[in-house]
Formats: sequence, C-alpha cells, structure tokens
Amino acid sequence: MKKLLDQSLRPLVIYTLVVLIVSIPVYFLTINWIWENELDKHHYAIREKLEKRLTSLDLPDSAVNDMITVLDKVQPGFSFNEAAAPSPDSTYTLIRFDTFMNDREQFRCLMTDIQVNGTRFRVLIETNMEEIDETILAIAAVTIFFFILLLAGFVYLNRKTSLRVWRPFYETLASLQAFELEGGKPATLPDSQVTEFADLNQGLDRLMEASLASYKQQKEFTENASHELQTPLAIVKSKLDLLLQSRSLDQPQMQILEDAYQAINRVTRINKNLLLLAKIEHAQFDGQQDISLPTLLTAMSAQFADRFESSGIRYTQQVGEMTLQANPMLLEILLTNLLVNALRYTPAGGSVSVRADQGKLIFANTGTSALDEQNLFRRFAQASSEHAGSGLGLAIAREICERYSWQITYEFDCGHHHFTVLF
Repeated sequence: MKKLLDQSLRPLVIYTLVVLIVSIPVYFLTINWIWENELDKHHYAIREKLEKRLTSLDLPDSAVNDMITVLDKVQPGFSFNEAAAPSPDSTYTLIRFDTFMNDREQFRCLMTDIQVNGTRFRVLIETNMEEIDETILAIAAVTIFFFILLLAGFVYLNRKTSLRVWRPFYETLASLQAFELEGGKPATLPDSQVTEFADLNQGLDRLMEASLASYKQQKEFTENASHELQTPLAIVKSKLDLLLQSRSLDQPQMQILEDAYQAINRVTRINKNLLLLAKIEHAQFDGQQDISLPTLLTAMSAQFADRFESSGIRYTQQVGEMTLQANPMLLEILLTNLLVNALRYTPAGGSVSVRADQGKLIFANTGTSALDEQNLFRRFAQASSEHAGSGLGLAIAREICERYSWQITYEFDCGHHHFTVLF
C-alpha cells in the first residue's frame, strides 16, 4: 500500500523527469541551429566586406592576385580560387583534421563568389565551431542543475503544503481508527476549513451516531431477550426432566423427549453465550490479576482428559512459564473455547497440542480441510459444514482477545489447524 501524497506526487515527478530528458536534445538542436545561423550571417558579412575592400583599393590585377595568394596562405579560414562561371552559394558543416589545432575539428563553411576587377573568385570562408560543444554542455549542465533544484523545491513545497492541507484528513483517520462501538461515544473529529473535509466529517458523524444507536439497540435486545428467555427455558427444562423420569412413556415417546431435551440444552447454551457476550461488551469483567498460564492450562486439560480419551485423541502441552494479567473467568473461557474448538475439528485418533513461548499461545490440531476464515469469528456463522456448533465460541474468544488488545489468528498448514493468540 502507498500513501496518498506519494500517489499524487509520483506522476508529477515522472512528468518533470520526462520533460528534463526531452529538453536536453531540444536545447542542443535549438542552440546548434542558432549558432549555425549566426555564423552564416557572419560569413556573409565577411564576404561583403572582403569584396568591397578589395574593390575599393583599385589595385592592378597582379597586385590583387598577389594579395589573394597571401590571404589564402596566411589567413586561416579563407580559400580563393578563380571561377569561370557563377555558382550558387553553399553553407554546410564539416568535420576535418585541422593542422593548426592538430585535431579533428568541426567547421561551419560558406562557399560563395566574389568579383574583384572583373575577375570572379570562388571563396571558401570557414569558422571553427569548437566553442559550440562547450557552450551546449555548459547550458545543459546549468539547465539540469536548475531542473533538479526546481524539482527538489517543488517536491519539498508540495509535500509541506500537502501535509498542512491534508492534516485534518489524517487526524480524522486517526480518530476513526481509535473509534470503537463498545465505547458508546462517537469519535471526536477535527474542525477543517476545507469544504470537502468538513462535509466528510459531518457525514462520518452521522454515520457513527447511527451505528452507535443501532449497536445499542442490538445489545439491549440481545441482553433483554437473553434475560427474558432464562426463566421459560429453565421451566421447560425442569418439566422435561420430570417427564424423562416418568415410567409410563414408551420408547418412541422417550426418544422425542430426549431430542427436545437436547434442543433445549443447545438453546440454553446459546442463551448463556449471548449473555456472556453482552457482559464482555459492557466491560463487566473488570477485575484482573496475575494468572499463571501453564497452571491454568494443566488444570483445564485435566477436565478434558475423558473427552480426549474417549475420542482417541492424543493431547500434548509444551508451555513455558508465562504470567498474564487478565480476568480469571475470561481467560478460562478463552482457553475452554479454544480447547472445545480443537476437539470439535479433530478426527478420531488425531492429536491436539498446545504450546506457548515468547508471548504467543498456539493451539494446533489435526484436520482434514481448512475452515472458512470469513465465517470463523462471526456470530452464528458456521466455519465448517461437517461440525456444526452454536457459532458463538470463537466469536466470544475474539471478543475476549479484543478486550485485552490481544490478537487471535487462524491458519491451516500441513494438515493441521493453528489458532494463535498473540499477547
């Protein structure tokens, strides 16, 4: 996952780098064109001056020829040759070896005609362009420097400005992350002068208030319904107990009563679990004390010894000394639910192991297939179609873990279910 500021800044940075890369050859071509154009103008100016000055001297042909010969040999960048017929002017760039510089150099050349004393000469005027490389490199270096400076300043200012502008959003996000329905109060959202953030906070306030009201109604209904069901369930169960003790019933009637009795027992367990969830959510288990985890697990495993033996399940426990501060009843309920869950999903002849070290408690048991992780910790949801339960055991376990900011996770690996509690 990437931060919002990075998402908005990345395209701008990439765009700037692309512009920088494209600008370098454009700078080179533009400066090179300007340089050549100016040199061509300079060459034509030299041609005009040379033709006018040689003509204005009014020298005889022999003197003109001698002067041209001297210029041809002494003045670098000039070459004179008599021409019988006029030719069009020609401008071009040439790279050749320069004997004076003793190196290959780039020259801008003009091939043109001049006329002195009625004689036509073909003149070559050339200028060394070695300075253009240094000029282009210097301009490119300066351009890159200012581009980088501009980019760094833009990134800094954009990040600083964005952080200031988006601060209310991050404060709202932090408030929402700390918000819990069990707290009974909506999160305090910051004020913002930005219209969109103000509208967002108003919408979130309405949403939280509606969620809290719905959650409160749900809790009240669950708690009231559970309390109201206790008495009639107890009455029905006692009446069934009396009927089961009657000797006047035949076998089919006894079977019907037995099925009804099991159904009432299941409803009673669900009712007790719902009451337990309501009490946990209302923080009615505030008392905490130091509890030795291996001692508690040893005592609880002894209670399950008969069930392990009857199912042919091998139980092992490797728990180092670990002390937890929690409510004894809640911790016992958590461990009981995890042990019952391990028994439910372990086939006959399988194994259940409990190990704890470094602030981590792991329940591992053999299994045939992975459980449905989406429904695993949901209330009344079944994680497996093969072993149906009330759907509240693991929901209570998760509620207890959240009560103490513990983390409970599940994974299926190498034919084993693993439930891990991180303290």
